[in-house]
Amino acid sequence: MTTHLLTQRSGDTIAIPGDYQYRATYHGWAPQRFWHQSRLGASAEMLSTQPDMRVLDVGCGSGVFASQVATASQARVVGVDANVRAVEFARSRFVHPNLRFEVGNLSDLSFSDQSFERIALLEVIEHIDQHQALELLQTLRPLLTPGGRLVISTPNALSAWPMIEWLLDHLRLVPQMRGEQHVGRYHPESLRALCEPLGFRLLESRTLFVISPLVAALNWALASRLLRVEQRGTRGSLLLQAYERI
Repeated sequence: MTTHLLTQRSGDTIAIPGDYQYRATYHGWAPQRFWHQSRLGASAEMLSTQPDMRVLDVGCGSGVFASQVATASQARVVGVDANVRAVEFARSRFVHPNLRFEVGNLSDLSFSDQSFERIALLEVIEHIDQHQALELLQTLRPLLTPGGRLVISTPNALSAWPMIEWLLDHLRLVPQMRGEQHVGRYHPESLRALCEPLGFRLLESRTLFVISPLVAALNWALASRLLRVEQRGTRGSLLLQAYERI
């Protein structure tokens, strides 16, 4: 069966509020805030953005990461998301001369080849089927300059994440994830196997979060120290990888 005949997943089957990522990052319960703030910090570190670089944040949600990169590095950042409510929130909340937000899928937008030195794809590929993830990566590669960097994060299937996801869904602590939002599952080697044949070279791989988010409910500083230790292993609940376009 050819790819274009396969079912195309156009979005999550439940509505996600436009400000969801913003509220989770800054106003959620302590483990949730620790999770989101730490993952964004680690993602920014791996993206390694310099002033005036052109950055694309794919699936930008409510714009938190795009805004952080734009203000911290003075890069020129474009956030893209198919959730109209999220883009509307991002445009109203984050106003910087070097930051803009666009509504739509990449296929709806017109970016020329080699438009960006950096691309972030944070917690996106688990929301689409694997053949669509392959098509997305094939679309992203020409947008990067040679030597440009792609940073991907996604839940780590070889960790406690499946149990955590079940628990969060069962207790209804977050919008339903399994089946409604998350349909793809990856681990360090499977993600590498997806990316490298497409012309990406793995630069760095790490995983985040074993017990540090739970510790954050008691002591944020201790959780931060613990997170640095956790990243030396491969069983953290969130997988984070940086690739170079070759």
